[in-house]
Order: sequence, then C-alpha cells, then structure tokens
Amino acid sequence: MKLARAELRKLLTLPSLRLTVLLTIAASLVCPVQYTQAGFVVFGVLTAASEHQGGDQIRATLLAMPRRWPLFAAKLLTLTAVTAPFAAVVAVTSAVPLTLTTLLAAAVGGLIRRAEAAAVLLLIVYFVACPLLRARFAPFLPDTATLEESRGGVAAVVWTLTAVVLAGCAFHRRDA
Repeated sequence: MKLARAELRKLLTLPSLRLTVLLTIAASLVCPVQYTQAGFVVFGVLTAASEHQGGDQIRATLLAMPRRWPLFAAKLLTLTAVTAPFAAVVAVTSAVPLTLTTLLAAAVGGLIRRAEAAAVLLLIVYFVACPLLRARFAPFLPDTATLEESRGGVAAVVWTLTAVVLAGCAFHRRDA
C-alpha cells in the first residue's frame, strides 16, 4: 500500500502531468475524442519516461524499492487509478479506451525511456499510420476502440497487454 501511495504522490506532483491533463481537458471541449487521444498518449509517455530522464529518478526509486515486479504493478495501478477519472471527465463513453491508450503509451514510454521519442512514435502511429491502415485493418489497430468500442475493444486490450508485458519484462531486466 505504501508503494502505491508513493507512486500516486509522484504522479500527482509532476507539473508536466498536471499541464497535460489541463490541456487535454481543454482540447476535449473543441476536438473529437479521436484527437483527444493525443493528450492521453502524452500523459502515459510522460508518466513512464519522466523517471528515466534528467536526474534519473528511477535509480532512487529502485533503491527504495528494489523488487521490480511489485514496483511495476504499483506504477500501472496508480496510473490506471489516475487515468480512469481523467478519461471519464474528458469523454464519459470512451473512458476505458482512453485509459487503455494511456497504459499503452506508458508501456512504450517505459520501453523507450525517452519521452520525446516515445511520444513522437505513438503520435505517428495513432495519427498517421492508423488512419492510413484503417480501411483494411480497422479491427486490429490500437486506436479503433475510441472510434468503435465494439469493433476495436479487443484490439485495444491486446495491444495494451502486449506492450505492458514487454515493458514489465524490460523493466525487470534492464539497468536503471
């Protein structure tokens, strides 16, 4: 429980995350949910990659909690707990897909460990590659769930679980 509280405190005190939430909520007032996804991508990436940049906060975190699997689980749990209400505020009908988008982005951010690179990669996937591939592969793309939950829900879950498992394995094995 202490671990989850510590991770939650970290999430709630990062200025870049607060700014991302405010900008995403503002954008949701004028943009469709499909474009609001960008805020959730950035939110997830910043959550995971911010610890690996600059002062390498991840080293301090690992010194305090050397068991990586429980730490990774606490990070995912707190991110989900913060993202779900945030997603519900932005789009009541798309809260689950937006939460999955955030978790997928956090996993990619944790894998790449550089916020800019991960955000650019995911924004290209979501806003360039997916629209180009949608006509043929819509049910299999990670962004389809926000457009049609019934068609793309399974794909969003599979993409997210795959990314989270890969990120968890990488987090467990890599040096800080």
